[in-house]
Amino acid sequence: MKLNHHFLSGIVCGGLLVTGLSYLQSVVAAGAEAKILLENDRVRVRQVAFQPGVRPGVHTHSVAHVGVILDDGSLTFVEKGKKDETVNFKSGEAGFREANVSHEVFNSGSKPIRVVEVELKK
Repeated sequence: MKLNHHFLSGIVCGGLLVTGLSYLQSVVAAGAEAKILLENDRVRVRQVAFQPGVRPGVHTHSVAHVGVILDDGSLTFVEKGKKDETVNFKSGEAGFREANVSHEVFNSGSKPIRVVEVELKK
């Protein structure tokens, strides 16, 4: 069977494009420095770094997720129709957010905060 090189090239390019777009969506969705640590069909685990004072804008998580705080600090959550909420976190604390919530999260403290987000796809 003769292999069609154009077809094979298309598959490879398409796979790279999808992988790249998934990574960019991860970074943009976080509005901060985000790195995918693990991803499969059930979960995506990202480490997100929030720099002090950076206002990334509103984003929406399409799936429910758990956040585990790695560094002490303060994050402010801004959600349309609700009062802004600033939470002082300690390392090791965790929180949960439902799917399809649009909000902005920014570091209202004076030092970087890292969070591990576990997005529950299924």
